Parts: sequence; C-alpha cells; structure tokens
Amino acid sequence: MSIIYANRNRDLKRVKASFDSIKNQTEAKFRVVFVDYGSEEPLVDNLKQLCNSYEFVTPYFLPVSLLLWNKSKALNYGILQTKTPYIFIADVDLVFHPETITLLNNLAVEDKFFLFSLGYLDRAESRKLTQSYNFEDLRPSRFGDVNGMILASKEAFLEVNGFDEFFHFYGSEDEDLFARMEKVGYKREANAAHYFNHNWHQSFAGSEDEIITGNPRVKNIMRINQRHFLRNMEKEIIKPIRQTEMGKVICKEESDLLQKPTKTVKIYNILSHVEHFLGEELPSYTGEIIKVEFVEDPYFHTLKHKLKKLLGKQTQKYCSLKEINDKVLKQIVYNYRDSNYSFKVADDLKSIDFRIQL
Repeated sequence: MSIIYANRNRDLKRVKASFDSIKNQTEAKFRVVFVDYGSEEPLVDNLKQLCNSYEFVTPYFLPVSLLLWNKSKALNYGILQTKTPYIFIADVDLVFHPETITLLNNLAVEDKFFLFSLGYLDRAESRKLTQSYNFEDLRPSRFGDVNGMILASKEAFLEVNGFDEFFHFYGSEDEDLFARMEKVGYKREANAAHYFNHNWHQSFAGSEDEIITGNPRVKNIMRINQRHFLRNMEKEIIKPIRQTEMGKVICKEESDLLQKPTKTVKIYNILSHVEHFLGEELPSYTGEIIKVEFVEDPYFHTLKHKLKKLLGKQTQKYCSLKEINDKVLKQIVYNYRDSNYSFKVADDLKSIDFRIQL
C-alpha cells in the first residue's frame, strides 16, 4: 500500500501531525510518497529534515515554485513513483485512525475503488493534534463525503491516465477522476467508517481570487474547473483530452533556460495591447525564450488621463494588473500548461514577470 501526498507551502506542524498519525498505525504494510510541488525556501529544507525522520516516507521535492499549483500533476508524478499494487490518495490536512492501514489493506481489490467519509475538526479541536491525543476523542464539527481521498489499484490510475492536469489551483479534479474510473468499469464503493479527520485551516476558497497577490489565483477558476469536469462527463471521456503523458514535470536544467531569454518584451496595461500580445504576438515567437514584463503605463496615473476620463473624452482603455494576471493565467491553463514557463508577481504587486519557452 502506498499513500501519496501532494504539497505546496503547507506548514510544517500540519505535515508532522499527519505523518505522526501514520507512524502510530497498528499495521506497518505501507509506504508514503510525499511530493512537494514547489514549496518555498526555507520550508523545503525543513520539510526535507522532517521527511528524513520517518523511515516510511520517500520524498520528492520538485523545484517548480514559479509554476502554477497543479495538484493533479503532483499526484500523477507520485503515482508513477509508487511500487505497490494499491494506492491511497491522502492530504497533508489528514490525521488517520490507528487502524487505517489495516482497513485499507483489507478493502483493496482490483475491480473497485473506495471513497471515504471525512470528519472536519474546528480550530479548537485541531489544537489537540499538537499534543498526545486519542483519535476517538476528537470531535468533528461536521462530515463530508467528497474530499479527494481514494483507494484504488495503481493499474486503475494508469488505465485512465491519472488525474486530468487541466485542473489548476483547486476544484473538481477528484470528482473527474472518480467518474472516469467508473466509465472504464471500476465499481465505486463508499466506506462510512470514521477513520479520517481534517486538520482545521482557514478557508481560502475564492478569497484570493478577487485581488492580485504573490500567490497566483484566477477569478472564477472553480467554475472553469467545474465546466471542464462536466464537459468530460458529457463526452464520456476516459483519458484526459490533450494529455498524452501523466506526471511529466519540467526538469531544473530546462527551467534554468528561462533565466536567459532570447526576447524581452514590456507590455503596458493597455487592454488592446495586452489582448493582442497574448492572442496574436505571443504564439508567433516559436523557437524563442520570451520574457514578458507587464507594468502599468505611466500615463495611466497622469492628471491628463484622469481629466479625459472625467470629461468622457476618447482615450485608451486600461486594465488592472489583476485583470492581466487572470488573462495570462488562463492562457497558461488553456494553452501552455505543459510548456516550460514561469510566472511571478512582484513583491510590490506592481508588475508581472512571465517567461516561456516556445
């Protein structure tokens, strides 16, 4: 049995709490594959030390901090690293009942996949996880049945070409996988046993989508992901369209090429300039390594421009850096998600650095 985690920038105490709950299992027939998909320093160094303190953990630290968070790709990478016939997809927020591995090993069969109920701990209850506790004494505030956890054979994951790597940030990648496994003939079975609890964290669903931050987000991404899932359902997709491989990650040697662009372009936040560049100019740079800097036009803040707008006179239409952020990120998700690229919002939130090898 292999347990796979996909992680980016989750705090050390949270990961330790999950690992400790696995360490206390009554059965030792398992391995953990921990895929860190681009956490920042010094967290990576601390995570490496933590992983090395558990003999059952095999960590993979992927240097992809300037790529968009893609849980599907991280999990697919982990699936390919496993050497056991059965896989359980976990999460760094999980804490496990001491009999979990026994349960999983007893359930595992070739022709089914299993989903599980998850208890959600509130903030006060989660504080117990930092000290000695009994799993049975934890009191979840609620339970949920759609939560990303799945037990299935490695063959089942490979047969559907893994998670669909279109899904970025969060939302729908788990439901999509379950539906495609059913279509290929695996039977879905829900297990209601209370063997998993969720360590509390602040909900970020949508809270960072409306403003530009150093942590890239796209407005309406949950709806876009949901639409992709429904499209796959409507067309009865088994293997993700446009996904010839699964879990392929750009190596460091290739990503380092982005530090030596062959073409540098500055684009002001003039709407027509941004849209024309992304739609027409960018695809034409075949064979180039492009560095694009999106910045605000100095004229945008002038009194002359403000007066023109106030008087209703004709002037260029501008867009915010947040709008540019969303336009670029959607281009990446739709067209360049498998390319060698990097995306970074400046610390002062006043410019965007986008690089790509075409």
